[in-house]
Amino acid sequence: MITRRRILVLTAGGSFCNGTSGLWAASGFWNRKASTQWSPEEIQQLTTRSPWAKETNLDFEAAEGGHFQVPGSGSPYGGTDGQGRGATIERPAGTMKSAPVVVRWESAKPIRDALLIPLPHEFEGHYVLSVSNVPPTAMNPEKRNSAEAQPVTLQQMTGELQAASTLQAAGKDAAGAGLVRRATGLESTYLFGFAKEFLTLTAADKEVVFLLRTNRVSVKAKFQPREMLYRGTLAL
Repeated sequence: MITRRRILVLTAGGSFCNGTSGLWAASGFWNRKASTQWSPEEIQQLTTRSPWAKETNLDFEAAEGGHFQVPGSGSPYGGTDGQGRGATIERPAGTMKSAPVVVRWESAKPIRDALLIPLPHEFEGHYVLSVSNVPPTAMNPEKRNSAEAQPVTLQQMTGELQAASTLQAAGKDAAGAGLVRRATGLESTYLFGFAKEFLTLTAADKEVVFLLRTNRVSVKAKFQPREMLYRGTLAL
């Protein structure tokens, strides 16, 4: 039997439902049925492949060679320099692999209605997105492979992920993550919080892009606000 807890585990492990995406809008079951009537299969679809959940890859090949700048929000909370500008990250060369992940808009009301698990209070006032299957080696692999390397602490991991993640709407400045936390009970799933005061999103925005780029991995997911309508209201 597929339970709501089992759906969280499936998402974290990269197991997804079948089906095709498209123009969801008012045709989605989430707009036709009360949340208490959603089946386990429908909840799995909503939380893994829907306007609020995108299947993509944790891409190691995209991290080959060169330098790039991770922009921030101008927020005092974003990035590592205290000014929200993010960090310049050097990517290692070499042939790498990819792994399936789900990027999910956790703060959206349909996701909350599906999972029935509240977000941590500290994420209030933030758009919150999650990424599953983030390995400990996502950050600074050249240091982790050293014989003298110390274990990566959770604080180090979340701090470096925070500096490397952005949310951007087409034609608007990118916002850096103000908060990154590991999801409760899911060791490789992380929550990324972007302060709403630094990025105003509306249904008129053509596309919103989440980007995580470290010196080891790259994850990119695109969302269309016009499809993210829940009972007539933009749900972010």
